[in-house]
Parts: sequence; C-alpha cells; structure tokens
Amino acid sequence: MYKNISSAAMLASLAIIFGYIESLFPPFISLPGIKLGISNIVILLALYRLNRTTAIFIMLIKVVVSSLLFSGINVMMYALGGGILSVLAMSIGQKANFSIIGVSMLGGIFHNIGQLAVAALILGSTSVFYYMPALIISGIILGGITGYLCKVIMLRIFSYRQ
Repeated sequence: MYKNISSAAMLASLAIIFGYIESLFPPFISLPGIKLGISNIVILLALYRLNRTTAIFIMLIKVVVSSLLFSGINVMMYALGGGILSVLAMSIGQKANFSIIGVSMLGGIFHNIGQLAVAALILGSTSVFYYMPALIISGIILGGITGYLCKVIMLRIFSYRQ
C-alpha cells in the first residue's frame, strides 16, 4: 500500500513538473488548446503501472496545482473537463486492449472534446465545436507521440511488452 502511495506522489510531482515545462513552450499553432500533453505520459504510466483510480487522482492533483501555479482558475475548468474525459476514455481503451499508443490517442482526442464541451457551456454556444476536426487531428497526432514516448519509457524502465 505504501509503495503505491509513494509512487503516486512521485508521479503527481512529475506531472506537475511536466505541466510547468509545457507551459514554457509557445503554442504550436494559433489554434487555442493544442499542446503536446507531455504530462499525459505520467497519467498513462499511472494507468498501466498502478490503477485507474490512482491515475484519476494524479490527474486531479496535476490540474489543480498546475492551474493554481501556472495558468489560473479559469484554465482549471477547461483542464478538468478535458482531464476527466481523457482518463475515462483511456481507461476504456485500456480495458478494450488498445495499444498504449492507441490509449494515448484516445486520451488526446477526448481531452480536446472535454475542453470544447466546457467552452460550449461557459460561452453558451455550440459554435466552438467548429474547432473539433482540427482538435481531433491534433489529439491523434500528439496523443500518438506521447503514447510512443510512454511506451519507450515503459520498455526501458519496466520491461513492458504489448
């Protein structure tokens, strides 16, 4: 039990650090909401090495702390909407035996969908869903990159095979 608590605490700290590092990068393109999502690597590690509940808690800790330190309360709502939907989608993908890269892609896609849903609620308009195709494509591409990086890390550290 204590091993999982300390592992979760280390992963949460790592997710916050990755969130900070990612906040230093300029946006890839002018479309809001597109980020590499390197802290998603940590959530994937938690999902595969610990369990879904721990992955959700790590995501919640990362979102709250990172928002308070680096971006503000307003951004927290979008990050929570995206993060919760992302972890749930990744859990379903993992149970369906998707590859870790496929699970990460699901996470990227559903994180963007969650953020759009929050934006639609806040703005009271569905016009934000016009961004959906670009955000789905970015979720697939960037989710694939973070999934690949997570797979490499798991191969090197944990001798993971999938």
